[in-house]
Amino acid sequence: MDDMKLIILKDDRFKKVLDGSMTVWLTLNDDFAKSIEIGEILRILNDNTNDVCYVRCTGFHVYGTFEELYNKVDKNTLGYNKSDKENIALIKNQMYMQCLPEHEKKHGVRGIIFEYLPNFKSFDEMTDKELKDYIKEINKDCKKALTQTATHLDKLDDLLGFLTTLAKHNHELIFNNTDPIKFNHLRFLLLNRIDDMKELVKILEKREKEIDYPSAIEYGDPT
Repeated sequence: MDDMKLIILKDDRFKKVLDGSMTVWLTLNDDFAKSIEIGEILRILNDNTNDVCYVRCTGFHVYGTFEELYNKVDKNTLGYNKSDKENIALIKNQMYMQCLPEHEKKHGVRGIIFEYLPNFKSFDEMTDKELKDYIKEINKDCKKALTQTATHLDKLDDLLGFLTTLAKHNHELIFNNTDPIKFNHLRFLLLNRIDDMKELVKILEKREKEIDYPSAIEYGDPT
């Protein structure tokens, strides 16, 4: 199981995520809410059916109280369809079943803005083929980035060679406009990055082979 953050919703709220009528999750502005980052994928669990769906965080609303947040944001994103007075009362009732008004006053509140990902699967839900295809895509992107990084390194090497030649002849340009130490430091960082990426490519390729040729133990081969 991956370490994806989990949000638990009642059945009616879960269904509103699926039908698109709820794109903001209301919660306290506590440590858990603050730990959610833009772009992060979250797992949402239906507390009645145990069904799961996935969303990606795209932003935040941060206010002092749930009522203030309700009055400031687009009400069509919250998944409530009654009058404002009824909606506010419903939100407070739902929230205060999970926290005390004192907690609201202490932490403030946060609306997690998200987009529903109907086709997303976590790693533990993927078939071997889906996981293999996913790894191949990552591997392809990693190799592309590796090639780009190596190209930049070649260009930097050319520049360093030119600077070294100037330095040997005590050319004034080397002292007035450049800092060889900084260039060498950058080159060192790039070299480390390439080594790390090469290691990552090896790991990904190894995982591809493991999926192509699963072990006998994994599938319970009696031999």
